Amino acid sequence: MNKNKSIYSPEYADLVELLTRERRRLGLSQAEVGESMGMSQSDVSKIENQDRRIDVYEFRKLLAAYRVQDNPRLKRYVQDFFGVMMKVEERKEFVHYWLNTRLNYAKSLSGEEFKKLHDEAAISQILADLIETSAKGFRGVVVTCLAGYHVDKSFNPLVDFYACNPRSIFEQTIWYVLTEYNIPCGKSDPLNVAKNINKLDRNWAKDRRPEKAALAAVAFFERYFGENDPEQQSLLEDYFFYKLIKYSESIAAIPVAGADISGVSRQWLAENLIQFSLNAPESGATPQWLIACLLKQLFKGSTTLVCGSEESVFGTNTTSKKPADLWLEYNDKVISLFEVTLKKIDQKRLEDFIESTHLSGLDGIPVTFICRIPEDISTLKDVTANTLFYKGRMIDFVDYSSFIRSSFALVHAEGASEIYDSMQAFVKQITTSVKAKGVWNSIFNN
Repeated sequence: MNKNKSIYSPEYADLVELLTRERRRLGLSQAEVGESMGMSQSDVSKIENQDRRIDVYEFRKLLAAYRVQDNPRLKRYVQDFFGVMMKVEERKEFVHYWLNTRLNYAKSLSGEEFKKLHDEAAISQILADLIETSAKGFRGVVVTCLAGYHVDKSFNPLVDFYACNPRSIFEQTIWYVLTEYNIPCGKSDPLNVAKNINKLDRNWAKDRRPEKAALAAVAFFERYFGENDPEQQSLLEDYFFYKLIKYSESIAAIPVAGADISGVSRQWLAENLIQFSLNAPESGATPQWLIACLLKQLFKGSTTLVCGSEESVFGTNTTSKKPADLWLEYNDKVISLFEVTLKKIDQKRLEDFIESTHLSGLDGIPVTFICRIPEDISTLKDVTANTLFYKGRMIDFVDYSSFIRSSFALVHAEGASEIYDSMQAFVKQITTSVKAKGVWNSIFNN
């Protein structure tokens, strides 16, 4: 499963996903497509799972199989794909230079400059609602839209957000620059909050959480993209980056407690880490990281590898096609899959997981959901002895807190200390929310 992800660009990932949906829409099986192209069903599966590159000759035969000439939307997307790929390097260089310039300039400002704004007090409140929130995605989506506008002055997220190719512009450039400046962000922030909606307007904001931050983003868009005075528009942009820098500096200044755990029991540490992760889940990153730390200690010194934790916690690469939140590999083969969640598991979650593992060729691999029992499986039918047989798959459910307690019983004192140190390092990250830091300090500030 460890492949060179750098060759899988976001544009290529989008194209493969579109072609996969088109095959399903036409009612074609992978075997039927493979036969028309002179390849096996396995080859088609690997192409759709991005485990295998498709060359130009194969691509032409694939488009013929999908009758691209009869599908204007697909035809236009393919044409746009090659047009984007021709320009992507030039655009990356421009956005990298532009964003570095804006952030450096913002660091030099005092704040007095923004009194020239016609509605400085109102804009200040909008930016506070937008930036000073644990929901990182709204900050990321604004940076992406500002970059998109400087690439193409006709761009307007209130009309068509996806016209700026947000996945590419953020994941390939913006994320790296923001990380260099210690600005809290996730690897796929804009896509996580946009949710495949083209118009980032007030109707879109009503369905986002927190709605206050989403409405602030829309209010900023309305003000910025509706501004006809270039000087006022430039001040709005500078004010956003100024506030973003100040917020990041305030996050970096928050101290993170470091407790002396040399005399505590492993179960004391387990209970406190359970309480921390339950109260500061960080969209699932905290429990996933804690479970990963435990698994790594349990398999330390063996030839079994614990995989997936870095992608889950330190910025998910949406093109990486992870088979699960965490998984075990032995001799380069996946031997076990783990999903870690502190949310209710519904049928859609199961369907998405089964489809993902099927596309990864992992149908027969044991599956364990580590979750809260009974609350997270309360809506699932036919669960017996914490096991569900669903569409040919046997899925086990293990209680999150019980798993942590029993795992700590198997970890020696040095290993328990290493887990604590790893969790503390996780909390110290600039991307970890103010709330999570506060919860950690309330538990471990002794």
